[in-house]
Amino acid sequence: MFHTRLGAALLGALLLSGPVMAAETKQPAEPVRPGFEDVQALVDDAVAFMKKVGPEKAFAAFNDPKCKWIKGELYIFAFDAKGVYMATGFRPERTGSNSWEMTDAAGLKVVQEIIKKAKRNGSGLVDYLWKNPTNGKLENKTSYVVQVGDYVIGAGFYHR
Repeated sequence: MFHTRLGAALLGALLLSGPVMAAETKQPAEPVRPGFEDVQALVDDAVAFMKKVGPEKAFAAFNDPKCKWIKGELYIFAFDAKGVYMATGFRPERTGSNSWEMTDAAGLKVVQEIIKKAKRNGSGLVDYLWKNPTNGKLENKTSYVVQVGDYVIGAGFYHR
């Protein structure tokens, strides 16, 4: 009998308290995308590493898919002065290929711009339209590039 009254009292209280609303659900926020500071830190670290171990060991490390030089959509790339890929964490199979004439989706000769900017200023930023390896979409990309001896080292971040 006591249980019946308690149940009835609880049911009455619920009915009198108004509708029960489900908890609000928030859409998960888009992950924070790397920005210039992240890219600059990665490139500066890669430049120091290359100066320490030499180009050949550095390029091998930059191409290793399990290395610290590949962080999602951030990855180190390297070219020689003629536009030959020395390393690219995104597509290591491109290593050794001449990319001098490579263009972005808008027709910009990206590798030429990268080499020209680094050679002229020692370092700089290059903007272009590139395929993001994490989502497969064409996105605006800004790469930070640094001249290191006969090579250009860089990495870029994607933005809308």
